[in-house]
Amino acid sequence: MTSCPVFAWVSLGSNHDRHFQISRALDELAERFGKLTLSAVYETQPVGIKVRECAPFYNLIAGFYTTLSPGELNRVFKMIEGDTKYLLPEDKSIYVRALDLDLVTHGEKTGVIEGVELPYRQLLKHDFVLLPLAELVPDELAPGTSRTYAQLWEEHAHPEQKMQRVNFTWKAPD
Repeated sequence: MTSCPVFAWVSLGSNHDRHFQISRALDELAERFGKLTLSAVYETQPVGIKVRECAPFYNLIAGFYTTLSPGELNRVFKMIEGDTKYLLPEDKSIYVRALDLDLVTHGEKTGVIEGVELPYRQLLKHDFVLLPLAELVPDELAPGTSRTYAQLWEEHAHPEQKMQRVNFTWKAPD
């Protein structure tokens, strides 16, 4: 356990039963960690997936305070994903990911900690991770860099990655 609470960012994504899966994950996160800071939800086209068919994803970033270590958080995320992270259709040319949660940052930590690479190794590769952070905390320095999220977005945006905001409603549990 981490002695003092730190702020953590997590990336959430789903391309199967998207609204249900994302809402289920947010419910679980809010129940475990309390108040969440949420980005807009984006519908994104798959990045780097070479299959015949892959439905668009819903992606967003959620942030919260935690005393759990990166490894402990990663285990919680795997429990939330459950057995449905990858649905395996008979046709292997179809890619289905019910729910994916990845730790993006854990305070200012950098490096591989308890098997978790921080910050998230795909931060500069996936616009669906970087853009929400640039919108939520544009002036915050990304861990291990001298660049703000807004500067990183300006320098590393990928116009070929198609993203659009979607109207997504989630009600935090009381």
